[in-house]
Amino acid sequence: MGTLDPNAMPDGNPLTAVHFHQTDPGTRFAKDPGVAIDLDTPLDSTRILTPNVVRLPEGGYRMYYTGRGPAHPDPDAIGYVLSAHSDDADTWIKDPGIRIDLHSPRATTRTLCPDVVPLPDGTWRMYYEARSGDAPTTILSAVSDNGLQWETEAGIRIGDGAWSYGTPRLIYLEDGRSRLYFHRYTHPLSYELNAGNHIISAISSNGLEFTMEEGVRIAQETARETFSVYAPEVIRLGDGSYRMYYAAWTRDIPGGIFTATSSDGLTWVKDPEICIELDVPFDIDMVSEPCITELPDGRPRLFYEARDREGNCRILSATGGA
Repeated sequence: MGTLDPNAMPDGNPLTAVHFHQTDPGTRFAKDPGVAIDLDTPLDSTRILTPNVVRLPEGGYRMYYTGRGPAHPDPDAIGYVLSAHSDDADTWIKDPGIRIDLHSPRATTRTLCPDVVPLPDGTWRMYYEARSGDAPTTILSAVSDNGLQWETEAGIRIGDGAWSYGTPRLIYLEDGRSRLYFHRYTHPLSYELNAGNHIISAISSNGLEFTMEEGVRIAQETARETFSVYAPEVIRLGDGSYRMYYAAWTRDIPGGIFTATSSDGLTWVKDPEICIELDVPFDIDMVSEPCITELPDGRPRLFYEARDREGNCRILSATGGA
């Protein structure tokens, strides 16, 4: 990727081109009625998960998400990356085809949790979680000229064969480097509070080779985190500070969206107030994988994966700033 050239980024500034909100979206969101992305095509009629929304330089939005459905030629495929587009982040039209399908050798079972960022030359890079068989998950990447056709990149961005890594989010830094936030899970997965299923980070000067940073960004430590913390959605704010939305699970409560703030992107202070709880029919059995964007009128909208009592997994949304 090289040094970031502000003139080549879609909005002219790498620090505001992705994962940026001028005003802090805060902690209070009202759930929107209905479903944002529903189970209604052959590629995603079984399950829909892990939203990631990007604002397009030409206007409008594209959401990348994980789908599963009977149209996939591999009946054992657990998930793959699909997309939809929208003019207003309200009404979504699904794009045909698969963005990132299963592929050898590290993604033969599923691809999921996409994070798409603009590159200096006007193209795009996607970071995503991948699994093959029972091996630990890794974070891989792919590039695209148009956001629809993707070419996978060689090698592993994050992975060591011992821990499972996933749910990536990348932030550009003032010095031209980038920081990737992601979860680290034990493998096989341990469900204890002291398992170390934390959110951590790594640093890179080219977007391909990452060095793990010391310490933990969000630790698994409270009664609502006895399973794990994961799925960091990190945004830079207009004053240079950061807010993170993330998911936390317990054995008995499948999810919930929480938040934390930071002045430097490394040391985070958790907010005691939960942002999105499990409490309506569409999300009564799961709330997870937050993603936030700005609506055309400037209000924040938070998308998240949800499951109802019948086991249907869809993308819902909640809007702030009312």
